[in-house]
Amino acid sequence: MKKKTLIAGILMVSFLLIAGCVSQSQSANSIESPTITVPSSIRAEKEPEFIAISAGGTHYLALRANGTVSAQCIQNQKAICTVPSNLTDIIAISAGDQYSLALKRDGTVLFWGVPDSLKQIPKLANRTEISNITAISAGTAHSLVLKNDGTVGTKGSTKCGVLDVPLDFANVRAISAGSFHNLALKDDGSIIAWGNCTGNIYTEFGQANVPGNLTDVIAISAGGLHSLALKSDGTVVAWGQNEIGQCNVPANLTGVIAVSAGGAQSVALKKDGTIVSWGAMEII
Repeated sequence: MKKKTLIAGILMVSFLLIAGCVSQSQSANSIESPTITVPSSIRAEKEPEFIAISAGGTHYLALRANGTVSAQCIQNQKAICTVPSNLTDIIAISAGDQYSLALKRDGTVLFWGVPDSLKQIPKLANRTEISNITAISAGTAHSLVLKNDGTVGTKGSTKCGVLDVPLDFANVRAISAGSFHNLALKDDGSIIAWGNCTGNIYTEFGQANVPGNLTDVIAISAGGLHSLALKSDGTVVAWGQNEIGQCNVPANLTGVIAVSAGGAQSVALKKDGTIVSWGAMEII
C-alpha cells in the first residue's frame, strides 16, 4: 500500500510533454487495459471507519465516518500531515500539492499545509469570507469551491488564468481543479473549462478545450494536463496530454460509475466493482 501511495504521489506532480488527444470509450484505436476486482476479504462487512480519500502531491487524506480526518505523507512533512486539532464534523476533503482542504458540515472550509512565501497557496480558513460551500477541489496551487447557489469561488495562484471564472457562470453541480486548468459540470450535463496557458510548453495540451460534441456528462475529473468526463451511458471521454496513454480510453469500456484523472494516469470504477486504469500507472 505504501509503495502504491508513493508512486501515485510522484505521478501526480510529474508533468510530461507531448501532443494532446481526444479519446472516448468506444474508440477503435483505444488500448485494452487490465481490470482488478476488489477482493471480498477486504470489503467491509460493517460500517467502514473511512468513507472518503484524496491523494495530493506527496500526501493523502482519509475522512472517517465520524467526521475527523487522517493524513499520511511520503516523507516527514509535519506542516502537511499535521491535521488541525479542531478539525471535526467534516463531510469532504481534498488534497492539493502541498496543502489540504476540508469542508465542514456547516459549509465552511479549513486549510492547512506548507507555508507559502509567495502567498499563492489558497488560504481558505476565513469563516466570514468562505461559507455556504457544498464542494471543494484542490489543485496544485489553487482551489475551487462550489457554493450552494451553484456558483464557483476560487483562491490561490493566478497562473494560467485558473482563477478567472468565466462570465455568466451558474447552475454548477460539480467542480474539479487540475494542475493548471479547471472543469465545472453544469446541471444540463455540459462542461465549462478554463485555465489554458497559451505558449507555455508545460500546459498547452488542450486539457481545457472541451470536445464540442460532449453532452450528457454526469462526472468530471481534471488531472495534471488532461481531463476526463463520465457520460450518463457509462462511457468515458478523455482529452489533453497523452504522452503515456492517459487519454487512450480502453476499447469497449462501459458500465463506469466514477472516474479520476491523476498526473499522468486515469482510473475508472465500474458498476461490477472492478477498476480499469490506463496511462502511467496500470493497476496489476
